[in-house]
Amino acid sequence: MTALLPKDTDLIQRAPLLMDLPEKELGKLLDDSHVVKHPRGKLLFLRGEPSDHIYLLLEGWVKVFRDTHDGEQTVIGILKPGETIAEAAIFLGRDYPASAEAVSDCRLLEIPSDSLLSLLRDDSELAIRMLGTLSQRMRGLVLHIEQIQARSTPQRLGEFLLGLCDTGDAGDTSAIIELPYDKSLVAARLGMKPESLSRALVKLRDFGVTTSGHQVTLDDIPQLRKFCIADHQKDSGSSPC
Repeated sequence: MTALLPKDTDLIQRAPLLMDLPEKELGKLLDDSHVVKHPRGKLLFLRGEPSDHIYLLLEGWVKVFRDTHDGEQTVIGILKPGETIAEAAIFLGRDYPASAEAVSDCRLLEIPSDSLLSLLRDDSELAIRMLGTLSQRMRGLVLHIEQIQARSTPQRLGEFLLGLCDTGDAGDTSAIIELPYDKSLVAARLGMKPESLSRALVKLRDFGVTTSGHQVTLDDIPQLRKFCIADHQKDSGSSPC
């Protein structure tokens, strides 16, 4: 266990699940919580285990997944700093419905479910606001599914890369980014096979995208953005997975 860093406080206060907590209640919740470090590959919890904690990701990336009967793995999401893990399970009073694994070295705020539920029982208005936050999270998942269904593989990959791009200035037209995790996980996150991702990267060369290992260069951000919002049916060179 480690202590909270100054930057952690700002992240916690902006986290959708906790941002509506009054200062006093948030302080009480943090007193009950702990910061933990996990190396890449560490399992946070397994599907079917009791949901006794919520995790707020402070640093790193976490994969949420389910194993299928034939031994394959379905990636439900890749979570980034500021996002919470397993909140739905504790509100339902059920076991974890999926497993979670650190896909990079991580720091997480481990929040006891009993502490959070106690706060919500004492403040119905707070509970309603948090319900709204969960609804927004669900809407985001629905939009992600719609994106997978409506876009070609190159478009989905292009949108993912643009989402990682911090140009700093709205007028910037190029950027160099680092993939946050393995390409196989990027493919799973976007609902495609690794070979489909490789073909999509080749297609995106026409729009200024080049790669070298985990480093990706975007030479023409406006052109890539225009391609990603275009009607995918007009792109005869792309194919859905």
